[in-house]
Amino acid sequence: MNRIFLVAGFWLVASAGSAFADSPDNVPGLAGTTPGISPEGALAPISIVEGPGVKVGEGTVLHPIFGLETGFISNVFYEARGENPVSSGVLRLIAQAGAGSLSPQRLAIDSEGLAPPNHGIFQYRADLRLTYDLMLSTNDNVQDQGGLGVGALFRGAVYPDRPWTFLYLENFQRVIRSTNFESTSRTNRDINRLQLGLQFSPGGRALTGLLHYENVIDVFEDVNQRFANRMHNSFGITGSWRFRPVTVFFADATFGIFTGIGDSVKVDSYPLAVSVGAQTLLTLNTTLIARLGYTNGFYSQGPSYSAPMGGLELGYRYSPMGRATFMYDYVHQDSINANFFRDHYFRILFEQQFVPFVVTVQPELRLRTYEGVMEIVPSAPTNTREDTIIAVAAGARYNLRDWFATVIEYRLSADLTDFMYAINGDVDQPNYTRHEIVLGVRAAL
Repeated sequence: MNRIFLVAGFWLVASAGSAFADSPDNVPGLAGTTPGISPEGALAPISIVEGPGVKVGEGTVLHPIFGLETGFISNVFYEARGENPVSSGVLRLIAQAGAGSLSPQRLAIDSEGLAPPNHGIFQYRADLRLTYDLMLSTNDNVQDQGGLGVGALFRGAVYPDRPWTFLYLENFQRVIRSTNFESTSRTNRDINRLQLGLQFSPGGRALTGLLHYENVIDVFEDVNQRFANRMHNSFGITGSWRFRPVTVFFADATFGIFTGIGDSVKVDSYPLAVSVGAQTLLTLNTTLIARLGYTNGFYSQGPSYSAPMGGLELGYRYSPMGRATFMYDYVHQDSINANFFRDHYFRILFEQQFVPFVVTVQPELRLRTYEGVMEIVPSAPTNTREDTIIAVAAGARYNLRDWFATVIEYRLSADLTDFMYAINGDVDQPNYTRHEIVLGVRAAL
């Protein structure tokens, strides 16, 4: 089973040209998520606990999780620096349920060691996550910014133990977002991602191949915001070669057909990305993933790109209970603000466990350039926009039991840009700084 999801993971790494396709970026006059932040918001619930589950039938286990959080948001409407941002308390209710095939560990127990566990013909995992935000404010505009967030994920494999395996992933998200000016309106989005793959992995051989297809539909719920609706279709092939037990080389070629939906003003494009890379252990405590390639946007109108692409991720376990990961990525990406944006993306992740505490700190920096801004907003002063995007996430959890934990999370997000839009006679400044902190509990059955 490990070989299946190993190659599936390479598919995602090698296809980094489309890895952020569903990351909402700031729409002029709207307010998308700062790229690099989870689409559900900076304080999205994380499955940090999972109980033994409830066995349903012969091959399925149900995993329910519940949570409650309360906290503070310093800038509800992503208002620009120099203005007086509106702040608010927040109460978040969380419900999550997962169901799936029995895990390899559970299968091994059930077989009592008499024979290798049989994964069957169909292996899957389905997760549904619901959050409801209540804004704790007397301001009517702020109160209207709460609502129901949805995350639904279904993934798995058909014939997981055979040379030919069919892989699938279906991921739907309803993203609740405020505008970047005080209003009763919201910029809610529905993002659906479908991935299909046909993998050939003959047992005992070093070579593995994967044909893959991806469809992304990204639409705004408000009729006045649908000018940025878009759909991505991508087709590709990935191959990997296990050179040594801890070293794998991989290559990928992906071609896309990107279009607007309905009344969208998005420019059609046909992006091509070709890359090669490797994943290995440098030492027992040091991991390395490297990728290098070429990409071309082939936009039918306005600016396009023809550029190298690449990324590097270095992980180091500095103690038995601590790990640091350093990442750099250079990407060109389709945008809802413009034709595309170019990112220099830097991230560091520190994870440290002090039993029973776990602490994580993750700073991020994106040096971003948008090209083709006037294709979306003709009244924009220039066709190019420069942004410096900063995010810092820090959190700690205390596991009182395996199934019960308390959590505290903090996030700083900031978009530093001098760019301004003139929309309907008003000047919109997309820069902002936002602090969020919550404290809560999670319980699993």
